[in-house]
Amino acid sequence: MSSMITFPMESLRHFAKRRPAGYLDDVLSNATVEGDMVSLTQQAYDLLRAKYSGVSAAGPGTELKKLLKSLGIEAKPNCSCNKRALLMDENESKAPGWCEENIDTISGWLAEESKKRGLPYIASAGKLLIRMAIRRAKRSNKS
Repeated sequence: MSSMITFPMESLRHFAKRRPAGYLDDVLSNATVEGDMVSLTQQAYDLLRAKYSGVSAAGPGTELKKLLKSLGIEAKPNCSCNKRALLMDENESKAPGWCEENIDTISGWLAEESKKRGLPYIASAGKLLIRMAIRRAKRSNKS
């Protein structure tokens, strides 16, 4: 089991004032909130820290979440979408090309979530979005 980083919501709100727009939502979408305490896995914490410290640009999972959000499909706190986006980002950073090699798996994740939400899913459209997210991540990592 992955270690957890836990901190008070008040502290998160304080730091959010000095971060780009969307920071608080991004952290909360990857966290577990119990009362006034916010918990992140070490993996989620490390990826968010890198993202907001300017160390690295967004990966394909983060880009896919952005594309889906632009279509009105948002990840909910604690849903598998956030964990899978982090998995995509992490695997792609360790082994470039991982997302392209596993496009059928990622498409299956989208199909599974679409079914849970009662939304139609067209595999070819899903794979198109995944490829677009991969291209955007590559482009943002070059700048």
